[in-house]
Amino acid sequence: MSLLRRTPIALGACVVLAALVLLPCLGRDGLWDPQERALADKVAPPLAVAASTPILPSPPPRTPTLLPECSKVVPKDAPARTLTAHAIAYGRDHISDDDRGRRLPLALLGLLTVLAAAGIAMRGATARAGVLTAVVLLSMPLLAFQSRFLTSEIGTACGATLVVYAVLALARPRGSRLAVRIADALVSTAALVAGVVIGFHGGGALLGLIVPLGAVAAAGGLGVPLAVAVVERVRGRSAERSPIATHLPALLATAAVIALFGLLAYQLYDVRAPRLAAGMVPAARQVAGHAIVNEGCYSWALGAVWTAQDDLRFVFDSTFEQAAYGTYPWGILGPIAMFALLRDDDSRRRTLGAVTLAWAGGAWIANEVFVRKSGIAIWAGFPAVAIAIAAWLEPLLTRRADAARADAPRAADLDPAPGVGASRGSGLLLGVFLVLAALTFGKDVQSFAEKLTSLVAGSDVTYPGASRLLALKTRLWVLVLGMVVAFGFALALGARERRPRLARLGTIATVAATLAFDLFWPFAWQPRLSEHLSSKTLFDTYRRLRHATEPLVIMGDLGLAASSYDDQVPEVVQTRQQIVAALQRPTRVFAIAPLVPAESCALNREMGEHPYFVIDDRNLKSYLLSNRVDGTTDKNPLRTLISRAAPLRIQTRPKARVVWDKKIELVGWALPAQLPRSGTFEVVTYYKVLGDVGGAWTQLLHVDGPGGRIRNGDHKPIGDRCPTSTWKVGDYITDRHTMTTRGGSYARGGYDVWIGFFTGTSPSFKNMPVSESPADMRDTNDRIKIAHLDLN
Repeated sequence: MSLLRRTPIALGACVVLAALVLLPCLGRDGLWDPQERALADKVAPPLAVAASTPILPSPPPRTPTLLPECSKVVPKDAPARTLTAHAIAYGRDHISDDDRGRRLPLALLGLLTVLAAAGIAMRGATARAGVLTAVVLLSMPLLAFQSRFLTSEIGTACGATLVVYAVLALARPRGSRLAVRIADALVSTAALVAGVVIGFHGGGALLGLIVPLGAVAAAGGLGVPLAVAVVERVRGRSAERSPIATHLPALLATAAVIALFGLLAYQLYDVRAPRLAAGMVPAARQVAGHAIVNEGCYSWALGAVWTAQDDLRFVFDSTFEQAAYGTYPWGILGPIAMFALLRDDDSRRRTLGAVTLAWAGGAWIANEVFVRKSGIAIWAGFPAVAIAIAAWLEPLLTRRADAARADAPRAADLDPAPGVGASRGSGLLLGVFLVLAALTFGKDVQSFAEKLTSLVAGSDVTYPGASRLLALKTRLWVLVLGMVVAFGFALALGARERRPRLARLGTIATVAATLAFDLFWPFAWQPRLSEHLSSKTLFDTYRRLRHATEPLVIMGDLGLAASSYDDQVPEVVQTRQQIVAALQRPTRVFAIAPLVPAESCALNREMGEHPYFVIDDRNLKSYLLSNRVDGTTDKNPLRTLISRAAPLRIQTRPKARVVWDKKIELVGWALPAQLPRSGTFEVVTYYKVLGDVGGAWTQLLHVDGPGGRIRNGDHKPIGDRCPTSTWKVGDYITDRHTMTTRGGSYARGGYDVWIGFFTGTSPSFKNMPVSESPADMRDTNDRIKIAHLDLN
């Protein structure tokens, strides 16, 4: 830790850490369907495809009804908010025509964001605070995802971070020698220019420029202290020099923000006579007899169309969700850290607290306004959260290392860390708060994992529940690592006075778990989910198993994935019948077909006696099929659910035929010997299809006894993979359903197990009539009793 006191070493550590986390394995994981895939195909298709696509003449521009001079769409040569598309295309053209080439420019922007954020912390606090900023920032999903996914707005955050760094650096240059100060000023000026360019192209004037400049202006009191000091000096009431170097940046930033707001207002609104505004927009505001009209036009400064009506799909807390999931778990402490820095004794830390609070809050306000009026945007205030947390916690987390030196006092005698609290009780209370908050948010991730998978996608991305990492569900690791961070933090705070060694262990656990988070997002979360969300896995399996002449047939919209992930031209078909015909060829054929229950069941039905196999079932949208299973195993989920051969080793069979409506025959069932007092149990039923069932019937499963009915028994047969309307004569159906006794809440005693089929909804249920069965097994509601079990 003492080595990290030196700025060059600390900066080098940040570069190495960010490069190791953000740059490796960029081309390993395929693009997620359809969000990344569609974006890549639109802005940067494979060069071979782009070269073969004819250039069609542009259609004539649409003439707006009300304002002929007003553009309602984004022009093709628009500069603002186009950085991501240009970065992807640049990577394809100048790095490599693959996923790695398209992602690398975004990863480099992420690396630059980390370095600029670390630089801000080093300017406002210490070199070690800069390293801690890099560690915390890399653990945030918003940084990790935007640096490695094409659906990114990392340019907005990168530009803002560079602008804030440059303004703070120019206000307080470093070095005592003139040459050093000149070099520092040149670097800061270059950062300012780069930040303005990147911020504008990434987020436009509102999100990319007004937010960081407004943060600096607000932190400096909008330049008012400078004006007051100048006035006082002119009046001769102050002998001190006016603090130009300190407050001039805030004054200039304030002027820039006012100018940018004026430009946006000029482009977005117009002042018209009330009679001319009537009918254009509802409830136009009037000032001095004139109506202020929102024209709904494209603004080159905003980088979007400013609509007259709000998009009510987004509520005021939509950005809060993005911030909570995107900064987990450290973001929970962000507001506390900012307000703690505001009361610090060090003026630099107070400035840091003011800037980060205005930055994060301003980004939230601007983002809320933008999504309601213009479209989807990603909150770009997360670097401010990381900077504030690092600057606040660095004195505490490094105190143990300082105390270990021979010339340092005992850890228990050290003053509390600034802002952490003056008593052991306050530190412990803060630690408990983080534990409870991390547990709450971590449990939300388990229930609403799609919030995390959709964080930077712009649309809902289904979380693949089958994804696992080291025998645990992948999403569960988010909670595990988050709780290690929280418990370590609580231990470091609660034991810092009386148990310094225990506090040191807590500090080590906190830092280690945060570093684990840094590696988890790019090297565990993304690759594990990509197995299910990218079609690349299907093409990888095809390339591994095929021989040179074995073709691939594709049905469904996979974009240009085949051109990106395979060197052979596939056969593209439009109908299921073409897939069936291909799989019935005498030679080996591979096929990718949509993973839709209706399509899968119809395919299973139309293949008849012809064998077919599911070679790869990991993708959420498509299967990889083949008519031979050589080199792998059959993963067809219908193989154990629907078959043409009678099931073997049935536990219990009915004593006589049981048939519903001359269409479904009960072949047998399997049940536990008795019901568990607290736990789960499985009910397995076997059926033979005798006729065309038709309709979408639900299986009735009632377990009735002295404790009432054990709920959650009724269900769609075979998990609704194939509705009853797709069953064909001669099929054998194996249905498995798991039930629970709810932690011992049901009374002990005997329970009857009834089965049947019904359709409709409450209160208009219709049970399928029983056409044949022993009299003692049926009741008047067309239910069949298959067992009597005891619950003990």
